[in-house]
Amino acid sequence: MDHVDTPQDLAEDVQAEGHALRKGSLSIFDAIAQSVALLSLEMGIALSSSVAAGSAGAAAPLAYLVAGVASLCLAYVIIRFTRRMASAGGIYTYIAQGLGPQAGFLGGWMYGGAFAVGISFTLAISSLFFETLLSHAGISLPWFAIFCVLLIALFAFAFFDIRLSTRTQLLVSAIGTLAVLALAIIIVARGGASGLSLAPFSPARLPGGLSSLFFAAIITFTAFIGFEAAAVLGEETARPRVAIPRAILAAILIGMVFYIFVSFALSLGYGVDHAQVWANDQAPLDTLATRYAGPFLATLIDLMVAIGAFVASLAGLVLTTRTMYAMGRDGGLPRQLSWTHPRYKTPWVAIVLCLLITLVLGAALGLPLGPFAYYAFVATTASLGILLAYMLVALSGIVFFLRSRRQTKAGGVALVFDILLPIIAIIICGYTLYSSVYPIPAPPLNYAPYLAAAWLLIGVIILLVLWKRDAERVRHFGKILGE
Repeated sequence: MDHVDTPQDLAEDVQAEGHALRKGSLSIFDAIAQSVALLSLEMGIALSSSVAAGSAGAAAPLAYLVAGVASLCLAYVIIRFTRRMASAGGIYTYIAQGLGPQAGFLGGWMYGGAFAVGISFTLAISSLFFETLLSHAGISLPWFAIFCVLLIALFAFAFFDIRLSTRTQLLVSAIGTLAVLALAIIIVARGGASGLSLAPFSPARLPGGLSSLFFAAIITFTAFIGFEAAAVLGEETARPRVAIPRAILAAILIGMVFYIFVSFALSLGYGVDHAQVWANDQAPLDTLATRYAGPFLATLIDLMVAIGAFVASLAGLVLTTRTMYAMGRDGGLPRQLSWTHPRYKTPWVAIVLCLLITLVLGAALGLPLGPFAYYAFVATTASLGILLAYMLVALSGIVFFLRSRRQTKAGGVALVFDILLPIIAIIICGYTLYSSVYPIPAPPLNYAPYLAAAWLLIGVIILLVLWKRDAERVRHFGKILGE
């Protein structure tokens, strides 16, 4: 009988070939930086708050509160997994552990593919902001030229040691978050447009009642996508089963406090009776920074949004390449994607591939569509894949932890949480996914579901081919754990 590689065999092969990540090199602060950087709080509030105000009116902060609570339901599942296991595969591994290797592959295929294209649209937004800032200084440089320069910078940060990436993310995220918080504090201290008020937290300010709140929460929920990014650092973080859960929880709590407080300040800044003005403003941070603090802070915030979008691309690159590394190590993707640099211990083949995809997408779609239309189109397409992966990991959590409880005969209140919270997460993600495709959006966004479905179909075909060639290896997908 032919020898079949076990997960342990595959892991030992990677170690023997020198293709392993740098174990234990990161701290909890590096892990927090990875998750917070991918949230890109400055860009998140800049792009989502006006849309939220269009639905929830002056009570937009309530939408961020509901979205944050929904994110905590999903985080409960992911944190429970990170306390049990550490893996560079993250979501891919967690789905495989509960629903089986086939579901794990498809979840990783959708999740990794979504963040792979996500690198390009956040980099496009960064490039556009830099183009605008340079034009104010009298320098004319097309956004795509800036895009290519930033692409080279991405390679440098991602290739030369993971700590260079995470600590850059930590510094930039801290400065950007503090700059926007400074604006929010100034607005609140000056009493906003018509005095301090808790009206933004009143349901009476919802123009369409609770239905408008939940529709706005669907929008603001997408601002929390990526909170779990620290999970892929499980094989590079010291004491990962302690540090990673804390990092993910910290990222969500930081995001909730930031979004709720800043949206509260924006609501006051425009005036609780003028929410429609806020909803129609595509640059709310710039508008209110100029009005309440002057052009210096407005320019600083624009600069930090530009840099913040860049480090979000960097965090997305780290997440995608670690997912590719794990899937390549397992044999689901080409084995070369698990190759790491002998000195820096970074998955350099996966990095190069991701950046090539980013360049091709930026040139093929970004140039003809323009940065904002490209962002809207690709972000919609990517979010469908991410939301599907979120639903799978929530379902996997139910299966995995109920199975574990049957083996240990445990029960109690935690059993209710293991069932109820994942179900809430599945409902929220499912409705968000549904709302993204119906009512049918205008072109080119109406093509997003078809592209996402095509990507899923390609994954199914690849999985069937892999199963036919080596079914036993497929059965081992998602089984290699760092700890």
